[in-house]
Amino acid sequence: MPVRQGYFMLRKLLLTSALLLGVASAGFATENPQQQQMAMWRQVSFPLDNFTRFSSRFGWRGSPTGGRGHEFHSGLDMPAPTGSYLRAWADGQVVDVSYDSRCGNHVIIVSGEWRSAYCHLSAMAVKVGDFVQAGQVVAAVGSTGRSTGPHLHWTLRYQGQLVDPELVIRAMQAAWKGGSAPEVAPAEDVPETAQQSTVLGDP
Repeated sequence: MPVRQGYFMLRKLLLTSALLLGVASAGFATENPQQQQMAMWRQVSFPLDNFTRFSSRFGWRGSPTGGRGHEFHSGLDMPAPTGSYLRAWADGQVVDVSYDSRCGNHVIIVSGEWRSAYCHLSAMAVKVGDFVQAGQVVAAVGSTGRSTGPHLHWTLRYQGQLVDPELVIRAMQAAWKGGSAPEVAPAEDVPETAQQSTVLGDP
């Protein structure tokens, strides 16, 4: 995926209830859905500086820590050097800044009907109650919690349902290139345990 510095600093997200409430399981249901999609994807921010690749995608995978069997990975992992900036994906309010044994240090931001969780952080630059803008630095990459190395684990939910963050990134990239954005909708075939889980990090 081509990476340009300007992509990391996209413009502020202008979330409106009309846009947010238009999302359904089939995508964005609006009077002009393609136009609304394109407008939204141009106004959000790529969440990670020093991005190079995806190390673990959304969905089923083998255990990253060497265990047997498979597990459902509820987010997208992107490795980066410790201390790399993490940026708010969208305008919103910080609702959690804390630690747990799996997600490690983490920040959760609510943006209308969207909920973003950023895990395994080395440092946080925000506190609960802060309002942030798309592209604003909120934390730094680390390897806290259940982690095999410094990376961002990014989980996205819309109306409580898991969404594959890679689809969102593709839509953003397509919109900025002037092409047609792919449909983004809550993921299908997500195991109920993952959908209902309060665990933020891997898996």
